[in-house]
Amino acid sequence: MSNWSRAIYHRQNNRYYKYQDTQQGPDILDGDSSKALEKGNPAFHDHFFKRNGIWYVQSKINNEHLFKELKPGIKGVEQIEAGEYLDALLKELKKLN
Repeated sequence: MSNWSRAIYHRQNNRYYKYQDTQQGPDILDGDSSKALEKGNPAFHDHFFKRNGIWYVQSKINNEHLFKELKPGIKGVEQIEAGEYLDALLKELKKLN
């Protein structure tokens, strides 16, 4: 199991991010404050994750998922088309960490 990075402020986006590399693929948390990225915090954040070469996003607010089941076994996620951007963002976050 991997650990999340520290919260990283990305000045150009005015957002905070955390990332981790897992055996399944990379994960990125995105929030408007570092506290929004803390485990168990009910504040809104997006969780981007790449599985089998495809990026997905899972949004939470007040500990509730905003999206319905995408396919069996994958609940509360939405497939996204911003894969190249997220790959570049992940690379930049690793440099900033």
